[in-house]
Amino acid sequence: MTRQVIIQDYPKSFVIEKYSKLFESGSITIFYNSLMSGYMRSFHDWIRLHLPVKKLLLFSAMLFPLLLLSCSKEEDQPIVITGPLKDVKFWAYQLEGLDRPSAIDSICNSHYDLIVMDQERSIIGDEDYDNSSDVSKIKASKNSSGKGKLVLSYIDVGQAESYRYYWKAEWDLAHPSWMMEKDPDGWNDNYGVKFWAPEWKAIMKSYIDRIIEDGFDGIYMDWLMIYEEQSIIDAAKNEGLESGPALVSFIKELADYAHSKKSDFLFIAQNAPELGQYEEYRNIIDGIAQEDIWYDGSGDPDNGGSQGDVEMDASESEYVIEQLNVWLQNNKPVLNVEYASQPAKVSRAYTLGGQNHFVTYTTLRLLDKLTQTPPPGY
Repeated sequence: MTRQVIIQDYPKSFVIEKYSKLFESGSITIFYNSLMSGYMRSFHDWIRLHLPVKKLLLFSAMLFPLLLLSCSKEEDQPIVITGPLKDVKFWAYQLEGLDRPSAIDSICNSHYDLIVMDQERSIIGDEDYDNSSDVSKIKASKNSSGKGKLVLSYIDVGQAESYRYYWKAEWDLAHPSWMMEKDPDGWNDNYGVKFWAPEWKAIMKSYIDRIIEDGFDGIYMDWLMIYEEQSIIDAAKNEGLESGPALVSFIKELADYAHSKKSDFLFIAQNAPELGQYEEYRNIIDGIAQEDIWYDGSGDPDNGGSQGDVEMDASESEYVIEQLNVWLQNNKPVLNVEYASQPAKVSRAYTLGGQNHFVTYTTLRLLDKLTQTPPPGY
């Protein structure tokens, strides 16, 4: 005889782990009743089971009031963002073309609340560029509420970039032992690193020193998903480490270092939202940013890749949203950048972003200018 078990408010992974053997044997039927994304989902999304249609119809009448009560309870709890980024309603992201005179003027004349930009003088050949002047001008310009803008510097914490100031000529011939293979997505001149290596930590701390010197309010960290690369997992294991906890420890060390220099220095993490499972990590990070939940490009535009409008797999989008909800439920803002330019896709990205309480920005992969498709209400 088949048992029916109704499971409420448990993560799906917990349900699968706890009941998988009974489930596979057919001796148990599981009703999985959980608001995975934190918002109202369809009745069918709540029921995770292989249940004959007749039984489904029989039990649906019994379960439907329960599901409505659960939904109402969740909806009565609004998303409340706290912390230094709580007033960010609009943000912009530009990494290329910042040395053009018009670029900084365009950013100053915009009214975004937060700007993420590259540190131009970190690029080999541009070491004398006056970043501090740009940052000062942007911070003095008005945001959407008439106050000064926040300005964060992009920094790749999981890859060494051969065009940055720290790159040594001899590395072109032989990479140091802590440097790994090229970027798996085909981005030029980017190499994964053993982020726990003392040499890499020293480079990152010197980079943060330079960013603080230029007056940036914080850093926007890229390539945190390095910990998922199999070569990194294996390398960490060979040194007695687990890549996930090792990454959390690495970021905490950087945060402690930065805060010893500037107590209100901000940390935004791009991608790898599942790291929100670590409370220590969530406590370090002021906000998370997520790329391409719904639309992406196809690799490096410099190598002929598409700049946007490539639709993501729906199941992948659902998984990412699930992980991002952990951050929202812990009062952290979720920034979102979608790579799209076709009007229907841009509109859909902003609609879905708003429905999920994300601060969405649509642009193109090259990130060489402010978007031509700003968010509604901007």
